[in-house]
Amino acid sequence: MSSSSLNVHASPVAVLVSVRVDPVSGRATRSRADAAGAALALQALQARATLQGRSHAAQPRLLHAACRQSAMPEAVARDYLALGIDRLERLELAAADPEHITAALAEACHDTPLVIAGARGESGLASGLLPHRLAQRLQRPLIAEVIDLQPEADGGWRVVQALPRGARRSWRLEHGAAAVLVSSERLARREDLRMRHAWLAAQQGRIEDRRTASGPTAGPVVVAAPTWTPEPARRQRRPLAPVSTESGAARMARATGTAAPARQGGAVLNQGSAQDKARELLAHLRRLGLTRPPG
Repeated sequence: MSSSSLNVHASPVAVLVSVRVDPVSGRATRSRADAAGAALALQALQARATLQGRSHAAQPRLLHAACRQSAMPEAVARDYLALGIDRLERLELAAADPEHITAALAEACHDTPLVIAGARGESGLASGLLPHRLAQRLQRPLIAEVIDLQPEADGGWRVVQALPRGARRSWRLEHGAAAVLVSSERLARREDLRMRHAWLAAQQGRIEDRRTASGPTAGPVVVAAPTWTPEPARRQRRPLAPVSTESGAARMARATGTAAPARQGGAVLNQGSAQDKARELLAHLRRLGLTRPPG
């Protein structure tokens, strides 16, 4: 094994990155959620180096698995490296089905304690089962909705989980503990998370292509995997039917019990004396039952 390979597997954190297709232009870009996960890993490793009094921090691993037809373009890989990470690994698969992807990622992350993955894909309809299948294959616990990752003095990690209504839950991972962390959708909206884009780092970073022959039978499997049938997402349109076509005056007349006079319409008196108009108005009020009949 070469020295570069040893340095790759020495990283304690791996981040799974994907390609996002812009729905308007169709251009391939980096996923903002995956970039936030990589920035969180980089920030946590730098804080760990500062806590341990080391001048150089370890680098997180960036992993992308796909077949040759859907491989990550170099421009997108450079966008991830622009965060300040020196290496990105592209795993070339024999087939792009979920079984091969899970097996290849499990083999690549076998010696990496922490794996950070996004909750779901940004393009199209995604199931979000990849982190769960990877945790099952690696036989590791899974922590969802991760919003922060902080180092501990004894070498462990403090994982902060986002809960509904702004609540937070803290988990402590002992030194050497392995887990799969699923980042929260709120992570990309953190203002204190440094999402840098350095051109020099993008050019100096390395893109390593590795072929893998991992198939559905590689690695331990606890439960037999179901058969996957990919299909295009369909948008279901549900037209909204109006609740009522009545006007406001008709609804008010029906509520007050005067619906029949409201449907019959009214009379407009342009001529006549004031006494005649008052007499007609009084007769109308008596028909509506709003005044007493003459005694």
